[in-house]
Amino acid sequence: MFCKYCGKEIKEGEICTCRQQGSKTPYPKPDIRPVMPERENTQRQGINQNQGNSQNQGTTQNRRQQTQFERKPVNRTPVNKTSTAPQNQRTGKKDGKGLAVASFLLSFLLLVSFVLLRVVLQDFMQESTMLESIYPYLIYVVPFLLGLGAFLCAIFSLQDARVRTLSISGILISAIFVAGIFVSKVLFPYEADSYVASSDRSDEEDEEEVGKDNSKDTEDASKEEETAESDSSISQIKSDYQKGTLDYAGVKNALAKLDTDKLESKEAEEVLALQEQTEKDLEDSLEKSAKSSDYESILKKLSKQKEELKDEDELITKLSEKYEPEYILYLDTESKNLLAQGKKDDALKLLKNGKTLVEDTDAVDNLIAEAEEGVTGGDYILPESNSRYLTDADVSGLTLQQLNYAKNEIYARHGRKFDSKELQNYFGSKSWYNGTVNAADFKETVFNEYEKKNAEFLRQKEFAMHDGGYQLDQ
Repeated sequence: MFCKYCGKEIKEGEICTCRQQGSKTPYPKPDIRPVMPERENTQRQGINQNQGNSQNQGTTQNRRQQTQFERKPVNRTPVNKTSTAPQNQRTGKKDGKGLAVASFLLSFLLLVSFVLLRVVLQDFMQESTMLESIYPYLIYVVPFLLGLGAFLCAIFSLQDARVRTLSISGILISAIFVAGIFVSKVLFPYEADSYVASSDRSDEEDEEEVGKDNSKDTEDASKEEETAESDSSISQIKSDYQKGTLDYAGVKNALAKLDTDKLESKEAEEVLALQEQTEKDLEDSLEKSAKSSDYESILKKLSKQKEELKDEDELITKLSEKYEPEYILYLDTESKNLLAQGKKDDALKLLKNGKTLVEDTDAVDNLIAEAEEGVTGGDYILPESNSRYLTDADVSGLTLQQLNYAKNEIYARHGRKFDSKELQNYFGSKSWYNGTVNAADFKETVFNEYEKKNAEFLRQKEFAMHDGGYQLDQ
């Protein structure tokens, strides 16, 4: 028997080796046509016809069996294809689900890490020397990296159709969390605690000086400067001033520690407003004391402010120049009133105490010398016109000229110069007169309540005695 495909001689019922190798190829296309090699045809021609019809029938039957047997491989299915496809599908399902779960886990870690770094571990991070410099970046970078990982895991898990809904949810959650990190950085940025109350500044300044002697690094010094420059420092200085724990000099010293070049526009406006407020309050308080002739408290307050201020202050200098001459005139008037009353010791005590409060000590020394010589208030027309209210009895014997001189005597006590030669010559002859203020610059606000009322009282008496009053320089 011979194989119909390759012509190889085989035993009956046996499958040729060429067909065994071909069976590995999926779905072979059968060829039902018998293939008879030339060698088989030659042998058939030499067969003896005497073998009979029985041998021919057997041969035909064997060929039919071989043909039916060879047709069976048509229905075979490839083994490799059916076995590998389910395995690949199972692997894809497992990978997609794992990535989706990893996405949710990273999103959860994002939220936990941000809360821990921003709230729970804030004090610990700030106290650590190594972590303090990177802490402002760490609280945003770590959650962002976790969110980015969650987003990428969710993106890659989309390849698995069965977990696609879960993957889309992971993408949305991770994107929302990362966006929340950026929003919190913009709306609620990290700011280190930066305020030090002005009342406690002395201790910290001492610590800074010790730190400089011990060669502290530049970064620590810069942080102390930024602490003093914060808006909260300005608010605390203002609060301490309103409570009365800081006076004018205290506010000036506290504001001098601020680096105005680094202040924002709003903070700079607050500093200027606070300076203007303290200056106005100081001027008002001194003006109120001057109205009651309490020049001693004025000079003491100015002297205290000058000692507390580290640098020379323009306002303090201006106020000292204004009130010191008035105080000297006050000492002159009061000392002469005391001498007129026979209280020489009280007059000398007043002058000696006043000498410690003024810079022009020579002027006070002259007053002391006059008091020791017994110079009284006889040089005044009305010696008490600055210390009590005048009555009709006080002016009953005065002439029209004396009423005019007595009225201008109140102005002369405060160093006013006169345009009238007659008045200037008259008061220039008095030992107590010291003309220092031009007539155009003089302000009646220097008068106390007695002087205001008495000047108006004398003016009325003068014009009542003669219409138009006394005519000067006639």
